Amino acid sequence: NVVYPKAVEAPTNTFKPYMVKVTTGALNIRKGAGTNYAVVGCIRDFGTYTIVEEKNGWGKLKSGAGWISLHYTKKA
Repeated sequence: NVVYPKAVEAPTNTFKPYMVKVTTGALNIRKGAGTNYAVVGCIRDFGTYTIVEEKNGWGKLKSGAGWISLHYTKKA
């Protein structure tokens, strides 16, 4: 008899949150991942923020404020 190992189910969400530093003086926070979404705020402090989700070059802020373009950030 051949014994096969049980299939290990991959977790559905393997995304690991990470920190980014804003590299521009004014970075819009948007309702969704794209410039077609409304601006809900603006980051002006060149601060460091936690990204909890990624979509098409956009990152979702851990605070829940919205999404920022990752083009204007670098990994902290």
